[in-house]
Order: sequence, then C-alpha cells, then structure tokens
Amino acid sequence: MTRPPRVLVVDDEPLLVSALIRTLARIGCEGIGAHDGLEALARVRDEPPIDLVLCDVRMPNMDGPTLLKELRALGAAMPFVFLTGYGDHSDAELRAMGAVAVCGKPTPASILRDVVRTLLETAGGV
Repeated sequence: MTRPPRVLVVDDEPLLVSALIRTLARIGCEGIGAHDGLEALARVRDEPPIDLVLCDVRMPNMDGPTLLKELRALGAAMPFVFLTGYGDHSDAELRAMGAVAVCGKPTPASILRDVVRTLLETAGGV
C-alpha cells in the first residue's frame, strides 16, 4: 500500500493551518501543521518525507523566505508554495527565491486543491 502524499502547512494562524489540513485530507493528502519556520524545519527533519510545502510569507521566529532558503541549504527539494496576503514581495520575487507557485490569501479551497494536485502529480506523488 502506498502512503498518502504528505504536505507541510506552515502558517502562524492556527485556524488557517487546521482548515488547510482538512482541505488536503479531502484530496487524500496527509497534512502536517507548523506555526512558524523553526517548527517547520523541525518537522522536515523529524517527520520525513514531506512531499510539498504550503507556507505563509510573514511569520514570527522564521519567515517563509528564510524557511525556503534553509530547506534548500539542507538539500530538500520538495515543491514549495507561498501563501500570502501581503505585498511585501512580488510573485516574481518569491518565485526567484525558489517557490513553484504563489497563492494569495485567502485562496479558494478549489484552487488550492488544484494547485496541490498538479504539483504532486508533476512530482510523482499522486
């Protein structure tokens, strides 16, 4: 039996993390929550494999761009999607950092499901 794809959801809003994990479960993914970049790094190290990351840009302790940089320095190559409600960085800047997609917040569940499915299919995970 194959395991479900594992998606790390990183956001400092606990209700959003819970909602995203429920959305992911509806498409057969296992969602793993983290509330900042430091917790996310620990999850990647302690609970591999992670097949995809959905991550807020602005968070306390370690923001999304720093998390992405740290993951890449560790050799982690899973697709990384930024979720943002702010204009701190343009989509082009976030993609230049290594994100494969950028979704505005709030993102309708149907669009998020399509993005996740497409990325996991491309990576061979669904």
